[in-house]
Amino acid sequence: MDTQDWYSVKEFAPGSYQITEGGRFKMFLLVGDEKAVSIDSGIGVGNLRRLCESITDRPVNHILTHTHWDHIGASHLWDKVGVHPVGKDRLAPDLSKNTQGFMKMWTANGNSFPDWFDAEKYSIPPATFGWTLQEGDSFDLGGRKLRVYDTPGHSPCSISLYDEREKILVSGDLIRCEEYLFLQVPTAVLSDYPPSLRMMEKLASEVEIRWITSGHTEPYADPSIIGELAQQMEELEAGKHDPPKKVDGGPMWGEVDEYEFPRVKVWIQDHARK
Repeated sequence: MDTQDWYSVKEFAPGSYQITEGGRFKMFLLVGDEKAVSIDSGIGVGNLRRLCESITDRPVNHILTHTHWDHIGASHLWDKVGVHPVGKDRLAPDLSKNTQGFMKMWTANGNSFPDWFDAEKYSIPPATFGWTLQEGDSFDLGGRKLRVYDTPGHSPCSISLYDEREKILVSGDLIRCEEYLFLQVPTAVLSDYPPSLRMMEKLASEVEIRWITSGHTEPYADPSIIGELAQQMEELEAGKHDPPKKVDGGPMWGEVDEYEFPRVKVWIQDHARK
């Protein structure tokens, strides 16, 4: 397996691999009988496609849960990518602020890059749009069908996917269990969160969900968190919670409002409340 001294790989369900870049950024490879799908591509320090093709000999297509820079980094390694229609013109992210802030934060927190990586030359080439993925779509990997749901909130182009075979809900950055929900990002809209979460709660009442995955957390086995988060976001939108703490979001975000709930914290800035 070609981890390049940068990725780690965990098979958390049969034919279902969580790929972690730099110990932080989560991507997924789901393998069917005929083909596989790579979901999200991290920050692009390593060669994700080469890693995926060292795990499976099936053809690997590539799709995105949304188009934030830390999910699109290695997407250019594929000829074409699948993405929500809102995201098809957002495949060349503006990295001027994000990468500078990220590099400072990464090293300040005591992290390092592989010896072969030249941080001064770091860039994310644009990916090439291939096809759209949106509410009601589905695709088959051969004995393994995935359904697509529109779940805006973190980003208007955010989608979630449900894997019927292994009962996995791939949520992008919508459901980050036992971690932070990031509503301080420029694309976040608080009022979009409750409908998306209620849709996923309804799905969980109709089908079995064994694992909830996200772009930054470990696979989570308790789907009751979805309805819990929906209620918390509804109450937050309605102004029913105590005033937030003001915390330092680091060089990327500056000061943010922080709300703490039993199973997540929320970082938010005023633009997301409008």
